[in-house]
Amino acid sequence: MSSASGRSLKKLTSLEGRASWRRVPAGIRIGGAFMALGLVLLVFAAIELFTSGLLRTFSITPGFLMILIAAIILGAFATTSKYEPSSKTQIISLSVAVLMVIGSRLLPNVELYVVEQFWLSAWGVAALLCGLVIRRSQMPKSEPKK
Repeated sequence: MSSASGRSLKKLTSLEGRASWRRVPAGIRIGGAFMALGLVLLVFAAIELFTSGLLRTFSITPGFLMILIAAIILGAFATTSKYEPSSKTQIISLSVAVLMVIGSRLLPNVELYVVEQFWLSAWGVAALLCGLVIRRSQMPKSEPKK
């Protein structure tokens, strides 16, 4: 919220006004989830490239999928306004994401699917682009000046 809109934290006295001001639009949350997913996929692609070499296969395991789900939760609930204090929902969801990452280390390494390395990068770039498009669509449109 910018000060140019004429609404400041002190002027929001009604409970309904505060709730609507503090609410992060769903598109911003969804875009953040896609962007976090894309970054995690690109990190996994880089790690796999440096550890295994070029043009190797990548095994998708339950632990890997759990880390991706945790990244989606993190990306969806880490988006806040700088004026917004952390909510209970946000703290609980981020705690669940951390527990999922820790729990992913305890799962067996059963291969669910095997893909080529380049698919991780392709999926990561596609997720980043989707996140950017979704977040961009939520930005207010300015009218042309006459």
